[in-house]
Amino acid sequence: MKFFVSILLALLAGCSSLPYQKETASPSETEAANSAAPDIPYHVVQNLVGGAANPALIIYLHSNSGSGTDGKKQMSQVSAQNIEKYIKDNNIPAYFLVPQCPETHEWDSRGSTPGYYVKAKELIDYYLKEKNIDKSRIYICGTSMGAMGAWRMLRDYPGFFTAAIVSSGQAQFATPSLYTYLPLYVTAGTEERSYEALKSFSQQIKEAGGTVLFDELEGMTHGRACDNSCSEERLKWLFSQKK
Repeated sequence: MKFFVSILLALLAGCSSLPYQKETASPSETEAANSAAPDIPYHVVQNLVGGAANPALIIYLHSNSGSGTDGKKQMSQVSAQNIEKYIKDNNIPAYFLVPQCPETHEWDSRGSTPGYYVKAKELIDYYLKEKNIDKSRIYICGTSMGAMGAWRMLRDYPGFFTAAIVSSGQAQFATPSLYTYLPLYVTAGTEERSYEALKSFSQQIKEAGGTVLFDELEGMTHGRACDNSCSEERLKWLFSQKK
């Protein structure tokens, strides 16, 4: 018994002494979350082309199907994959953050359960502190439940983000005038329940003085609309925006 205990203690000691893996400036590199970051599962794609001095930062809030605690499930979503592919194919210097919301929460608040978007903001703040991010290029994308979280973050942190793609999810308790400070790209499938509400809300933001592009995804139900939200054309628009 003492023999097995000794082995176990040795293994634990070895794990605790593992060196921290520093990031390198390779053209494209995917790294796991590290212990110094906020307590939230996440995946980060580091695309520091040519050792870029001031990379952009983009965060994607996943829909309900990406919820969990493994830090990986959210990367199976098409929009997350499309964003990663776009920044790599177009050599865009950027940190791409994809946090994961646990199944016990949602990105926006739900009843007495606080919204997990606060943790997402802590993650962004951590990268702003630790990395030399270009603060004039901080972007957010969200689909479905993630869109609701994106609306909430855009409302609660005015002036923080540069531009946003918000898809297939409504803003809760929102006032259109609160979203006039940044350019928005909103999408919704014509067969979604949220279609009319998102179309109307986008128009209200415009009337309040905001800049909004609204795309009707003809014939698309919720799942297809989410998958088709972060298209190459819309991502090109997103990364062209700068404060």
